[in-house]
Order: sequence, then structure tokens, then C-alpha cells
Amino acid sequence: MRKYLTISLILIGLGAGAAGAAELKVAVVDTTRILKEYYKTELAEQHIQQQIGDFTAERDKLMAQHRKMKQEFEALRSESQNKALTEAAREKKKEQAEEKLAEVIDFEKSIQEKAASRKKDLEGEGRKIQGELGKSIREAIRVSSEKGGYTLVLADGGLLGNGLESVLYADPKMDITAEVLKILNADKPAASKE
Repeated sequence: MRKYLTISLILIGLGAGAAGAAELKVAVVDTTRILKEYYKTELAEQHIQQQIGDFTAERDKLMAQHRKMKQEFEALRSESQNKALTEAAREKKKEQAEEKLAEVIDFEKSIQEKAASRKKDLEGEGRKIQGELGKSIREAIRVSSEKGGYTLVLADGGLLGNGLESVLYADPKMDITAEVLKILNADKPAASKE
């Protein structure tokens, strides 16, 4: 008897909760498509690629300078072992070679430090851009959801650790991705005619 009373109270509670709850209206957004079709994603990727290109050019210039310094060291070291020179001249070349070697080592360290610094800067820039894109996307989803009267929006397109998408099935009528993209791309500049 007590068991039936407990079950009855639970069912009454669930019924009252369901009656008092607002209608649940669910929508789905394809996050992969959003990122692919949102014009600012491409601009962000171009910006990062430009940063990488600038860094690569700077690194190549530094490496060329490094190779030249190493060649100078090798030439001095070779001259320091030249038997045609006097002992004093060979000793002087040896000292110059040691100084050049110290310069080469210091220059290598500075290249490594610059590379680490630029990598850190690029990673920070990437995180900042991701955050800005995410904020824009969330805002567009919020606007679209309020306009459509949705109480819950689920992300579709992102893979979980097990390789399954976070939404395993959704009726295509629930997909508001196109509406969100319309909001996101509303301020897209017109394509320039070349």
C-alpha cells in the first residue's frame, strides 16, 4: 500500500510539473556548417595564415644570417689551423673563431626565443579569434532562438570523444542553421569585382 502511495505521489508530482512547465521547443544548429560558411571564419584563417607567413619570412631571414655567421666561424677556424700563418696569426684567428662561435650560439638562442615568443603570440591570437567567433555565433543563435521561440538549441556537427556527434538524430525541420548564418553573414562585405 505504501509503495502505491509513493508511486502515486511521484506521478502526481510529474504531472503537475509538466502542466506548469512551458512548452519545450527545440532547434538544432550544425556547428560545422556554421564555421564553414560564416565569412568571418575565413577572414580569421587568412589573418592567422598571414601571421604564419610573416613569421616564416622572418625566420628564413634569421636562418640565412645564422648560416652566414657559421660560415664565417668555419673560415676563421680553418685559418686558425693554417700552417702557412705564423703562430701569432693562427692564435689571433683562433680567438676570433671562438668569439664568432659565441656569437653563433647567442644568435641561435635568440632565434629559438623569438620562435617560442611568436608561437605563443600566434596561439594567443588564435584563442582570441576563436573567442570572438564563438561570441558572435552564440549571439546569432540567441537572436534566432528568441525570434523562433526556441527554448533549447542543440549543437549538431561536433564530434564527441567516441566519434559520435553530440546530436544523434534531429528532424531537419528543427535545423535553424540557415537562419543563424543569415544573421552572422548579414554584415558580410560585398565581393569585390576584379
